[in-house]
Amino acid sequence: MHLFKTPLVIVGLAGLMAATGVRAQEAPHASAPASTAQKLERLEQTVQTLTSQLQQVQKELAELKHERAVQKQQEEIAKLRQEAAAAAAQPAVPEIQQVNTTTEFTSGTRMQPQNNPEISFTGNMFLVGGNHQREEMQGGEFELDAQSYLDPYTRMHLVVSHSLPSHGSTFGLPEGADTYQEGETSVEEGYITWLDLPGSTTLTVGKKRQQFGVLNRWHSHALDQVDLPWVLQESFGDEGLTGTGVSVDWLMPHLWATTNELTVEVTDGDNDVAFAGSDWKHPTFLARLKNYWDLTENTYFEVGLDALHGKADEAGHLNHNFYAMDWTYDWYPAGRGHYHEFTLRGMLLRSERDRFDAPQRDAWGGYTYGQVKLSPHWITGLRYDRVDDQLVEGHRYWGFSPYVTFWESEFVRLRGQMSYRKDNWYGVDRRFELQITFAAGPHKHDRY
Repeated sequence: MHLFKTPLVIVGLAGLMAATGVRAQEAPHASAPASTAQKLERLEQTVQTLTSQLQQVQKELAELKHERAVQKQQEEIAKLRQEAAAAAAQPAVPEIQQVNTTTEFTSGTRMQPQNNPEISFTGNMFLVGGNHQREEMQGGEFELDAQSYLDPYTRMHLVVSHSLPSHGSTFGLPEGADTYQEGETSVEEGYITWLDLPGSTTLTVGKKRQQFGVLNRWHSHALDQVDLPWVLQESFGDEGLTGTGVSVDWLMPHLWATTNELTVEVTDGDNDVAFAGSDWKHPTFLARLKNYWDLTENTYFEVGLDALHGKADEAGHLNHNFYAMDWTYDWYPAGRGHYHEFTLRGMLLRSERDRFDAPQRDAWGGYTYGQVKLSPHWITGLRYDRVDDQLVEGHRYWGFSPYVTFWESEFVRLRGQMSYRKDNWYGVDRRFELQITFAAGPHKHDRY
Protein backbone atom coordinates (compact mmCIF):
# COMPACT_ATOMS: atom_id res chain seq x y z
CA MET A 1 0.00 0.00 0.00
CA HIS A 2 2.82 2.43 0.83
CA LEU A 3 4.41 1.68 -2.51
CA PHE A 4 1.48 3.46 -4.22
CA LYS A 5 1.52 6.39 -1.82
CA THR A 6 5.12 7.33 -2.49
CA PRO A 7 4.69 8.30 -6.19
CA LEU A 8 1.57 10.33 -5.36
CA VAL A 9 3.47 12.32 -2.76
CA ILE A 10 6.31 12.98 -5.16
CA VAL A 11 3.88 14.11 -7.89
CA GLY A 12 2.17 16.39 -5.37
CA LEU A 13 5.49 17.96 -4.42
CA ALA A 14 6.33 18.56 -8.02
CA GLY A 15 2.98 20.18 -8.65
CA LEU A 16 3.28 22.40 -5.61
CA MET A 17 6.75 23.56 -6.67
CA ALA A 18 5.44 24.31 -10.17
CA ALA A 19 2.52 26.31 -8.81
CA THR A 20 4.84 28.28 -6.59
CA GLY A 21 7.02 29.07 -9.56
CA VAL A 22 4.06 30.25 -11.62
CA ARG A 23 2.91 32.54 -8.87
CA ALA A 24 6.42 33.89 -8.50
CA GLN A 25 6.48 34.69 -12.22
CA GLU A 26 3.02 36.30 -12.15
CA ALA A 27 3.81 38.41 -9.09
CA PRO A 28 5.43 41.34 -11.03
CA HIS A 29 2.29 41.59 -13.21
CA ALA A 30 -0.05 41.80 -10.17
CA SER A 31 -1.96 45.02 -9.90
CA ALA A 32 -1.16 45.40 -6.22
CA PRO A 33 2.45 44.35 -5.59
CA ALA A 34 2.99 42.58 -2.31
CA SER A 35 5.37 43.87 0.21
CA THR A 36 8.71 42.24 0.91
CA ALA A 37 7.52 40.98 4.31
CA GLN A 38 4.59 39.17 2.74
CA LYS A 39 6.84 37.47 0.21
CA LEU A 40 9.16 36.22 2.92
CA GLU A 41 6.20 34.94 4.92
CA ARG A 42 4.88 32.96 1.96
CA LEU A 43 8.33 31.48 1.22
CA GLU A 44 8.67 30.42 4.85
CA GLN A 45 5.29 28.69 4.75
CA THR A 46 6.28 26.93 1.54
CA VAL A 47 9.55 25.66 3.09
CA GLN A 48 7.70 24.38 6.16
CA THR A 49 5.20 22.57 3.99
CA LEU A 50 7.95 20.92 1.89
CA THR A 51 9.87 19.94 5.02
CA SER A 52 6.82 18.30 6.52
CA GLN A 53 6.13 16.39 3.34
CA LEU A 54 9.80 15.25 3.10
CA GLN A 55 9.70 13.96 6.69
CA GLN A 56 6.55 12.02 5.86
CA VAL A 57 8.29 10.45 2.86
CA GLN A 58 11.33 9.45 4.97
CA LYS A 59 9.03 7.90 7.60
CA GLU A 60 7.23 5.84 4.97
CA LEU A 61 10.57 4.62 3.49
CA ALA A 62 11.80 3.51 6.94
CA GLU A 63 8.58 1.59 7.53
CA LEU A 64 8.94 -0.08 4.16
CA LYS A 65 12.57 -1.22 4.91
CA HIS A 66 11.48 -2.62 8.29
CA GLU A 67 8.66 -4.59 6.69
CA ARG A 68 11.04 -6.03 4.08
CA ALA A 69 13.56 -7.09 6.80
CA VAL A 70 10.83 -8.78 8.83
CA GLN A 71 9.56 -10.58 5.75
CA LYS A 72 13.09 -11.83 4.85
CA GLN A 73 13.69 -13.08 8.41
CA GLN A 74 10.39 -14.96 8.36
CA GLU A 75 11.33 -16.58 5.03
CA GLU A 76 14.73 -17.76 6.44
CA ILE A 77 13.03 -19.19 9.55
CA ALA A 78 10.59 -21.07 7.36
CA LYS A 79 13.45 -22.47 5.26
CA LEU A 80 15.32 -23.67 8.34
CA ARG A 81 12.17 -25.36 9.64
CA GLN A 82 11.77 -27.20 6.32
CA GLU A 83 15.42 -28.40 6.41
CA ALA A 84 15.02 -29.56 10.02
CA ALA A 85 11.86 -31.46 9.12
CA ALA A 86 13.62 -33.12 6.19
CA ALA A 87 16.57 -34.13 8.38
CA ALA A 88 14.22 -35.53 11.01
CA ALA A 89 12.62 -37.72 8.34
CA GLN A 90 16.00 -39.48 7.63
CA PRO A 91 16.62 -43.02 9.08
CA ALA A 92 18.02 -43.10 12.59
CA VAL A 93 21.85 -43.34 12.94
CA PRO A 94 22.92 -46.62 14.55
CA GLU A 95 24.50 -46.43 17.94
CA ILE A 96 28.27 -45.96 18.01
CA GLN A 97 30.03 -49.01 19.35
CA GLN A 98 32.15 -48.42 22.38
CA VAL A 99 35.90 -48.63 21.68
CA ASN A 100 38.46 -49.52 24.32
CA THR A 101 40.87 -46.58 24.41
CA THR A 102 42.92 -47.70 27.37
CA THR A 103 46.70 -48.01 26.79
CA GLU A 104 48.57 -51.21 27.50
CA PHE A 105 52.29 -50.71 28.07
CA THR A 106 54.71 -53.43 26.89
CA SER A 107 58.51 -53.59 26.64
CA GLY A 108 59.81 -52.34 23.28
CA THR A 109 63.53 -52.63 23.86
CA ARG A 110 63.90 -55.15 21.03
CA MET A 111 62.07 -52.93 18.56
CA GLN A 112 63.81 -49.58 19.07
CA PRO A 113 65.38 -48.64 15.71
CA GLN A 114 67.76 -46.16 17.35
CA ASN A 115 69.54 -49.10 18.99
CA ASN A 116 70.28 -50.78 15.66
CA PRO A 117 73.74 -50.20 14.17
CA GLU A 118 74.19 -48.24 10.94
CA ILE A 119 74.86 -50.81 8.23
CA SER A 120 76.70 -49.98 4.99
CA PHE A 121 77.85 -52.11 2.08
CA THR A 122 80.53 -51.32 -0.51
CA GLY A 123 81.72 -53.13 -3.60
CA ASN A 124 85.01 -52.54 -5.41
CA MET A 125 85.50 -54.24 -8.81
CA PHE A 126 88.22 -53.90 -11.46
CA LEU A 127 88.79 -54.50 -15.15
CA VAL A 128 92.59 -54.74 -15.54
CA GLY A 129 95.15 -55.31 -18.27
CA GLY A 130 98.74 -54.43 -19.16
CA ASN A 131 102.20 -55.56 -20.26
CA HIS A 132 102.59 -58.00 -17.35
CA GLN A 133 99.00 -58.26 -16.17
CA ARG A 134 96.45 -60.80 -17.24
CA GLU A 135 93.42 -59.10 -18.77
CA GLU A 136 90.44 -60.02 -16.64
CA MET A 137 87.53 -58.77 -14.60
CA GLN A 138 88.41 -58.95 -10.92
CA GLY A 139 85.76 -59.08 -8.26
CA GLY A 140 87.99 -57.02 -6.01
CA GLU A 141 86.77 -56.50 -2.48
CA PHE A 142 83.39 -56.24 -0.80
CA GLU A 143 82.91 -54.77 2.66
CA LEU A 144 80.17 -54.88 5.24
CA ASP A 145 80.44 -51.91 7.59
CA ALA A 146 78.58 -51.58 10.91
CA GLN A 147 78.83 -48.54 13.19
CA SER A 148 76.90 -47.58 16.30
CA TYR A 149 77.07 -45.31 19.30
CA LEU A 150 76.62 -47.67 22.22
CA ASP A 151 76.06 -44.77 24.59
CA PRO A 152 76.93 -41.05 24.60
CA TYR A 153 80.56 -41.88 25.40
CA THR A 154 81.30 -45.02 23.36
CA ARG A 155 81.25 -45.93 19.68
CA MET A 156 81.89 -49.28 17.95
CA HIS A 157 83.02 -49.96 14.38
CA LEU A 158 83.19 -53.30 12.59
CA VAL A 159 84.33 -53.92 8.99
CA VAL A 160 84.16 -57.40 7.47
CA SER A 161 85.79 -57.67 4.03
CA HIS A 162 85.67 -60.40 1.41
CA SER A 163 88.12 -60.49 -1.49
CA LEU A 164 87.57 -62.66 -4.56
CA PRO A 165 90.29 -64.72 -6.32
CA SER A 166 92.41 -62.85 -8.87
CA HIS A 167 95.74 -62.84 -10.72
CA GLY A 168 98.48 -60.37 -9.87
CA SER A 169 101.15 -58.72 -12.01
CA THR A 170 104.21 -60.74 -13.06
CA PHE A 171 106.36 -57.63 -13.42
CA GLY A 172 109.75 -58.19 -11.76
CA LEU A 173 109.04 -61.88 -11.06
CA PRO A 174 110.73 -64.95 -12.59
CA GLU A 175 109.19 -66.28 -15.78
CA GLY A 176 106.33 -68.66 -15.07
CA ALA A 177 105.80 -67.37 -11.53
CA ASP A 178 102.38 -68.11 -10.10
CA THR A 179 100.56 -64.89 -9.17
CA TYR A 180 97.15 -66.42 -8.44
CA GLN A 181 95.70 -65.05 -5.21
CA GLU A 182 93.05 -66.90 -3.25
CA GLY A 183 90.03 -65.01 -1.99
CA GLU A 184 89.42 -64.70 1.72
CA THR A 185 87.02 -63.29 4.29
CA SER A 186 88.43 -61.43 7.26
CA VAL A 187 87.68 -58.81 9.88
CA GLU A 188 89.53 -55.80 8.51
CA GLU A 189 88.60 -53.57 11.43
CA GLY A 190 86.83 -54.12 14.71
CA TYR A 191 87.27 -51.69 17.56
CA ILE A 192 85.57 -49.66 20.24
CA THR A 193 86.27 -45.99 20.95
CA TRP A 194 85.74 -44.00 24.15
CA LEU A 195 85.11 -40.35 23.34
CA ASP A 196 85.73 -37.13 25.26
CA LEU A 197 87.93 -38.57 27.95
CA PRO A 198 89.67 -36.26 30.43
CA GLY A 199 92.37 -34.06 28.95
CA SER A 200 90.75 -33.91 25.47
CA THR A 201 91.73 -37.51 24.71
CA THR A 202 90.12 -40.41 22.86
CA LEU A 203 90.88 -44.09 23.49
CA THR A 204 90.48 -46.82 20.84
CA VAL A 205 90.92 -50.53 21.52
CA GLY A 206 90.80 -53.28 18.89
CA LYS A 207 91.93 -53.94 15.34
CA LYS A 208 92.17 -50.96 12.99
CA ARG A 209 94.02 -49.45 10.09
CA GLN A 210 96.80 -47.47 11.73
CA GLN A 211 97.26 -43.72 11.52
CA PHE A 212 100.54 -43.72 9.60
CA GLY A 213 100.24 -40.76 7.27
CA VAL A 214 96.87 -39.88 5.80
CA LEU A 215 96.08 -42.51 3.17
CA ASN A 216 96.91 -45.65 5.16
CA ARG A 217 93.85 -44.99 7.31
CA TRP A 218 91.51 -45.03 4.29
CA HIS A 219 89.89 -48.15 2.89
CA SER A 220 90.51 -49.05 -0.76
CA HIS A 221 87.10 -47.82 -1.94
CA ALA A 222 87.77 -44.36 -0.42
CA LEU A 223 91.16 -43.71 -2.08
CA ASP A 224 91.63 -41.00 -4.70
CA GLN A 225 93.35 -43.56 -6.97
CA VAL A 226 92.71 -47.25 -7.59
CA ASP A 227 95.59 -48.31 -5.29
CA LEU A 228 97.72 -47.18 -2.39
CA PRO A 229 100.86 -45.21 -3.26
CA TRP A 230 103.74 -47.54 -4.10
CA VAL A 231 105.86 -46.47 -1.12
CA LEU A 232 103.15 -47.69 1.28
CA GLN A 233 102.82 -50.96 -0.61
CA GLU A 234 106.61 -51.41 -0.55
CA SER A 235 106.68 -50.71 3.19
CA PHE A 236 103.61 -52.60 4.45
CA GLY A 237 102.12 -54.62 1.58
CA ASP A 238 99.17 -54.11 -0.76
CA GLU A 239 96.68 -53.64 2.08
CA GLY A 240 98.75 -51.16 4.09
CA LEU A 241 99.44 -51.18 7.83
CA THR A 242 96.86 -52.76 10.15
CA GLY A 243 97.30 -53.73 13.79
CA THR A 244 95.47 -54.87 16.90
CA GLY A 245 96.12 -52.86 20.01
CA VAL A 246 95.51 -49.55 21.74
CA SER A 247 95.39 -46.06 20.26
CA VAL A 248 95.24 -42.73 22.12
CA ASP A 249 94.43 -39.42 20.39
CA TRP A 250 95.16 -36.19 22.23
CA LEU A 251 93.82 -32.87 20.97
CA MET A 252 96.62 -30.67 22.20
CA PRO A 253 96.33 -27.08 23.42
CA HIS A 254 96.70 -24.40 20.77
CA LEU A 255 100.42 -24.22 19.93
CA TRP A 256 102.05 -23.16 16.66
CA ALA A 257 99.19 -24.27 14.41
CA THR A 258 95.45 -23.79 14.31
CA THR A 259 95.09 -27.35 15.61
CA ASN A 260 97.68 -29.79 16.95
CA GLU A 261 96.89 -33.46 17.55
CA LEU A 262 99.09 -36.28 18.84
CA THR A 263 98.33 -39.97 18.19
CA VAL A 264 100.14 -42.82 19.96
CA GLU A 265 99.47 -46.48 19.03
CA VAL A 266 100.78 -49.75 20.45
CA THR A 267 99.88 -52.81 18.35
CA ASP A 268 100.82 -56.46 17.92
CA GLY A 269 103.21 -55.84 15.00
CA ASP A 270 101.61 -58.55 12.86
CA ASN A 271 102.72 -57.38 9.39
CA ASP A 272 104.46 -59.86 7.09
CA VAL A 273 106.31 -57.19 5.07
CA ALA A 274 107.63 -54.78 7.69
CA PHE A 275 107.67 -56.70 10.97
CA ALA A 276 107.89 -60.21 12.37
CA GLY A 277 105.82 -59.68 15.47
CA SER A 278 102.82 -61.84 16.29
CA ASP A 279 100.87 -62.69 19.43
CA TRP A 280 102.36 -59.60 21.10
CA LYS A 281 105.87 -61.03 21.19
CA HIS A 282 107.31 -57.87 19.64
CA PRO A 283 104.77 -55.02 19.61
CA THR A 284 105.15 -51.97 17.41
CA PHE A 285 105.03 -48.35 18.58
CA LEU A 286 103.69 -45.52 16.43
CA ALA A 287 103.56 -41.77 17.08
CA ARG A 288 102.01 -39.15 14.80
CA LEU A 289 101.90 -35.38 15.25
CA LYS A 290 99.36 -33.62 13.05
CA ASN A 291 99.50 -29.85 12.51
CA TYR A 292 96.63 -28.05 10.82
CA TRP A 293 96.34 -24.44 9.60
CA ASP A 294 93.39 -22.50 8.21
CA LEU A 295 95.21 -20.31 5.69
CA THR A 296 92.17 -18.48 4.31
CA GLU A 297 88.44 -18.94 4.21
CA ASN A 298 88.89 -21.30 1.25
CA THR A 299 92.22 -23.05 1.89
CA TYR A 300 93.86 -25.15 4.59
CA PHE A 301 97.26 -26.78 5.01
CA GLU A 302 98.16 -29.86 7.06
CA VAL A 303 101.53 -31.39 7.92
CA GLY A 304 102.01 -34.71 9.71
CA LEU A 305 105.17 -36.17 11.27
CA ASP A 306 105.25 -39.96 11.78
CA ALA A 307 107.56 -42.38 13.56
CA LEU A 308 107.10 -46.18 13.69
CA HIS A 309 109.25 -48.78 15.46
CA GLY A 310 109.11 -52.58 15.34
CA LYS A 311 111.17 -55.75 15.08
CA ALA A 312 112.14 -57.28 11.73
CA ASP A 313 112.88 -60.81 13.02
CA GLU A 314 111.08 -63.22 15.29
CA ALA A 315 113.97 -63.25 17.78
CA GLY A 316 113.64 -59.50 18.24
CA HIS A 317 117.25 -58.60 17.43
CA LEU A 318 116.70 -56.50 14.27
CA ASN A 319 115.00 -53.15 14.40
CA HIS A 320 112.90 -51.71 11.61
CA ASN A 321 112.12 -48.01 11.90
CA PHE A 322 110.07 -45.71 9.67
CA TYR A 323 110.08 -41.91 9.62
CA ALA A 324 107.73 -39.93 7.42
CA MET A 325 106.42 -36.47 6.73
CA ASP A 326 103.15 -35.97 4.86
CA TRP A 327 101.40 -32.82 3.73
CA THR A 328 98.05 -31.77 2.32
CA TYR A 329 97.05 -28.50 0.69
CA ASP A 330 93.38 -28.11 -0.13
CA TRP A 331 91.52 -25.29 -1.88
CA TYR A 332 87.81 -25.64 -1.18
CA PRO A 333 85.87 -22.48 -2.17
CA ALA A 334 83.21 -21.60 0.37
CA GLY A 335 79.78 -22.29 -1.05
CA ARG A 336 81.26 -23.74 -4.26
CA GLY A 337 83.11 -26.80 -2.98
CA HIS A 338 80.52 -29.08 -4.55
CA TYR A 339 81.60 -27.81 -7.97
CA HIS A 340 85.31 -27.02 -7.74
CA GLU A 341 88.23 -28.12 -5.56
CA PHE A 342 91.99 -28.56 -5.80
CA THR A 343 94.01 -30.92 -3.61
CA LEU A 344 97.78 -31.40 -3.41
CA ARG A 345 98.97 -34.25 -1.17
CA GLY A 346 102.26 -36.07 -0.68
CA MET A 347 104.59 -38.01 1.62
CA LEU A 348 108.32 -38.48 2.06
CA LEU A 349 109.29 -41.73 3.86
CA ARG A 350 112.58 -43.15 5.15
CA SER A 351 113.02 -46.81 6.14
CA GLU A 352 115.88 -47.99 8.38
CA ARG A 353 116.13 -51.78 8.59
CA ASP A 354 118.78 -53.81 10.42
CA ARG A 355 120.22 -56.90 8.68
CA PHE A 356 122.23 -59.87 10.00
CA ASP A 357 124.84 -60.17 7.29
CA ALA A 358 125.00 -56.60 6.01
CA PRO A 359 124.93 -53.02 7.21
CA GLN A 360 121.65 -51.34 7.96
CA ARG A 361 119.55 -50.81 4.82
CA ASP A 362 118.31 -47.22 4.51
CA ALA A 363 115.70 -46.63 1.82
CA TRP A 364 113.79 -43.58 0.69
CA GLY A 365 110.47 -43.28 -1.03
CA GLY A 366 107.58 -40.98 -1.53
CA TYR A 367 104.66 -39.85 -3.60
CA THR A 368 102.81 -36.69 -4.50
CA TYR A 369 99.63 -36.10 -6.41
CA GLY A 370 97.35 -33.27 -7.37
CA GLN A 371 93.77 -33.48 -8.47
CA VAL A 372 91.16 -31.01 -9.66
CA LYS A 373 87.40 -31.22 -9.39
CA LEU A 374 86.08 -29.92 -12.69
CA SER A 375 82.39 -30.30 -11.88
CA PRO A 376 80.19 -32.15 -9.38
CA HIS A 377 80.74 -35.37 -11.40
CA TRP A 378 84.26 -35.15 -12.91
CA ILE A 379 87.67 -35.24 -11.17
CA THR A 380 91.06 -35.63 -12.82
CA GLY A 381 94.51 -35.97 -11.32
CA LEU A 382 98.09 -37.21 -11.60
CA ARG A 383 100.22 -39.11 -9.04
CA TYR A 384 104.00 -39.48 -9.06
CA ASP A 385 105.76 -42.28 -7.12
CA ARG A 386 109.42 -43.03 -6.40
CA VAL A 387 110.53 -45.96 -4.22
CA ASP A 388 113.77 -47.62 -3.10
CA ASP A 389 113.67 -51.35 -2.46
CA GLN A 390 113.81 -51.79 1.33
CA LEU A 391 115.63 -55.13 1.11
CA VAL A 392 117.83 -55.01 -2.00
CA GLU A 393 120.60 -52.47 -2.39
CA GLY A 394 120.53 -50.47 -5.62
CA HIS A 395 117.03 -51.48 -6.72
CA ARG A 396 114.54 -48.66 -7.24
CA TYR A 397 111.60 -47.73 -9.42
CA TRP A 398 109.51 -44.70 -10.24
CA GLY A 399 106.42 -43.85 -12.26
CA PHE A 400 103.32 -41.77 -12.70
CA SER A 401 99.61 -42.52 -12.82
CA PRO A 402 97.07 -40.21 -14.51
CA TYR A 403 93.44 -40.90 -13.68
CA VAL A 404 89.90 -39.64 -14.32
CA THR A 405 87.02 -40.20 -11.90
CA PHE A 406 83.34 -39.93 -12.76
CA TRP A 407 80.83 -39.74 -9.91
CA GLU A 408 77.59 -40.92 -11.42
CA SER A 409 76.00 -40.27 -8.04
CA GLU A 410 77.06 -40.53 -4.41
CA PHE A 411 76.30 -44.26 -4.69
CA VAL A 412 78.15 -45.17 -7.91
CA ARG A 413 81.64 -44.17 -9.08
CA LEU A 414 83.70 -45.05 -12.16
CA ARG A 415 87.45 -44.45 -12.47
CA GLY A 416 89.98 -45.04 -15.21
CA GLN A 417 93.70 -45.05 -14.39
CA MET A 418 96.84 -45.73 -16.40
CA SER A 419 100.09 -46.51 -14.57
CA TYR A 420 103.53 -46.14 -16.12
CA ARG A 421 106.32 -47.75 -14.06
CA LYS A 422 110.04 -47.58 -14.82
CA ASP A 423 112.24 -50.09 -12.93
CA ASN A 424 116.04 -49.75 -13.09
CA TRP A 425 116.36 -53.57 -13.19
CA TYR A 426 113.26 -54.86 -14.97
CA GLY A 427 112.40 -52.14 -17.45
CA VAL A 428 108.99 -50.62 -18.11
CA ASP A 429 105.52 -51.77 -17.13
CA ARG A 430 102.25 -50.24 -18.31
CA ARG A 431 98.95 -51.06 -16.73
CA PHE A 432 95.37 -49.87 -17.21
CA GLU A 433 92.59 -50.29 -14.66
CA LEU A 434 88.89 -49.49 -14.75
CA GLN A 435 87.47 -49.31 -11.25
CA ILE A 436 83.76 -49.67 -10.49
CA THR A 437 82.69 -48.79 -6.96
CA PHE A 438 79.19 -48.89 -5.56
CA ALA A 439 77.94 -48.28 -2.05
CA ALA A 440 74.79 -48.37 0.03
CA GLY A 441 74.11 -47.12 3.51
CA PRO A 442 74.95 -44.03 5.56
CA HIS A 443 78.76 -44.52 5.46
CA LYS A 444 79.51 -44.84 1.75
CA HIS A 445 83.17 -43.82 1.42
CA ASP A 446 84.33 -42.82 4.88
CA ARG A 447 87.72 -41.18 5.31
CA TYR A 448 89.17 -41.08 8.78
